[in-house]
Amino acid sequence: MIEAVLFDGDQTLWDFEKVMHDALVAVLEDIRAARPGPFSDALTWEELARHRTEVGEELAGVEYDLARLRALGFGRTLAYLRAAEGGDETADAELAERVGSSYFTYRDRDPALFADTRPCLDTLHGRYRLGLLSNGSRLPETVGLDGYFECVVFAQDHRVAKPDKGLFEVVERRLGLGPAACVLVGDHPLNDVIGAKRAGWHAVWLDRDRQGAEAFLRLHPAEERPDAVVSSLTELPGVLDALAVP
Repeated sequence: MIEAVLFDGDQTLWDFEKVMHDALVAVLEDIRAARPGPFSDALTWEELARHRTEVGEELAGVEYDLARLRALGFGRTLAYLRAAEGGDETADAELAERVGSSYFTYRDRDPALFADTRPCLDTLHGRYRLGLLSNGSRLPETVGLDGYFECVVFAQDHRVAKPDKGLFEVVERRLGLGPAACVLVGDHPLNDVIGAKRAGWHAVWLDRDRQGAEAFLRLHPAEERPDAVVSSLTELPGVLDALAVP
């Protein structure tokens, strides 16, 4: 029997790609103002994103604090700037910390909730114990979703990330439930679907791009399969009802 429905955050409940883009564009303007010159004039938000990705890959399994990783990403950008145009390393380190903090402020200016998010949560609230299980760091109250989730678990707080079974076990301990009573709804085939199934949970794949179940099997030919595939959260209540039938 399903008792708890956990949701991924980014690209499941809100459009993280949009808010990340907007925040990086705003940070880019801050960097240009603080460090004017040909390098920053030519700098793009995509490069800022790439530097953050590089740092994250290098520190995978070592550094989990997303604010720290974001600042380190900006620090890498500024190191490239110094190599090209010179500058003060200490001042750049302070700038990286400053724009790292600003990034999260810019990110949360726009909730960017998908249109189906709140109606789905309104329908499920009271019928299931709801939670947020995320490798991100966006607090529900910053996007207007306070009051919906009994359980909020972020990977960075436990130094273990989806798809690792350990993060799913954190939820089980918090809720006092076994894995068979839990379902994770998310957009990421590996982190959300395969991770949940390997933890013994049910998994619903949110396929907003309508790739289809065939695409999942083609890209992720693991033994684990989603229990259901939906293209919108509006379909979720009916799917959960079907999963509850033995």
